[in-house]
Amino acid sequence: MQFILKKILVLTNKLNFIWNKLVMKLVFLRENVQIKHYNINGTLFIKNEGEISIGDGFKAKSGLSFTPIGGDTKLKIIVTKNAVLDIGSNVGMSNSTIYCTNKISIGNHVLIGNSCKIWDTNFHSIDPEERCFNGDREILSAPVIIEDKAFVGGGVTILKGVTIGENSIIGAGSVVTKSIPPNQIWGGNPAQFIRNL
Repeated sequence: MQFILKKILVLTNKLNFIWNKLVMKLVFLRENVQIKHYNINGTLFIKNEGEISIGDGFKAKSGLSFTPIGGDTKLKIIVTKNAVLDIGSNVGMSNSTIYCTNKISIGNHVLIGNSCKIWDTNFHSIDPEERCFNGDREILSAPVIIEDKAFVGGGVTILKGVTIGENSIIGAGSVVTKSIPPNQIWGGNPAQFIRNL
């Protein structure tokens, strides 16, 4: 009996793998996403009105079955009109949300933990008159840059205009409101310097 269950599980995993490859190819073609070699577990949510490029070796986990540690239920990538999302090679991320209205650049060998949020916009005007009565026309945005080999812990929020330096580590649950130099560990809300690597 155990042998049969094991065989069924192996077959199910193979069918899921083939299905995901087919779905991802269709999504990437439809959304005009440039990507070559990747490994995606689960189904991504992609909405692209701008430009997305993803380097080789992209690894993504999307869905509670693949990252059962909580947080968001799906990996979401939203790129608005005229915005650019550039993801380097060998990047891994799980059940996070990238919302790009300007430019977000993620370097090579970056790891982004479960339930992170990377936003290059305020979403709404900071002027109450503009926000409440004029349709939110003056929304601030600024590029986000995550440099090579950075590690972003689970549940981190990265706000507009932030650069995270090469090799730096952001502790789980942090809110990053200002740029972080290379080779440092930061954490907290708002994120503060902890120590050099």
